[in-house]
Amino acid sequence: MRVLPRKKRTSRWWYSRLTLLVLAVVVVLLSRAAWNVYLKERESGAHMRAAEEKVVGLETRRIALEKKIAALKTTEGMEAEIRAQFQVAKPGERMVVVIEPKDITASTVIPTQSLLSRFFDIFRPIIR
Repeated sequence: MRVLPRKKRTSRWWYSRLTLLVLAVVVVLLSRAAWNVYLKERESGAHMRAAEEKVVGLETRRIALEKKIAALKTTEGMEAEIRAQFQVAKPGERMVVVIEPKDITASTVIPTQSLLSRFFDIFRPIIR
């Protein structure tokens, strides 16, 4: 007979409002912590993808620089780079510099009429 009152007391304690409120608060806190971990995982994944893209870009730049260094180690490559940078010519060569003409149409000024002259222009065909 003592088993029944003890079981009733235990079930009464588990189903009390205070216990249920504490359990609900614990569940909310745990779910919030899990949500924050999920958000941090997504953010770190985005950072990782950005870092991988940067690594790929740096690798392509490294390869391009290695090719340029290899070209500059040859005499033809050095000569081509000097000609491109400083616009020089070898002795006996002639150099032509082409300059493009300026745009002349942009400097054309459009005359403007005053408000009074535009008003009289409306009536001139009627008067003639």
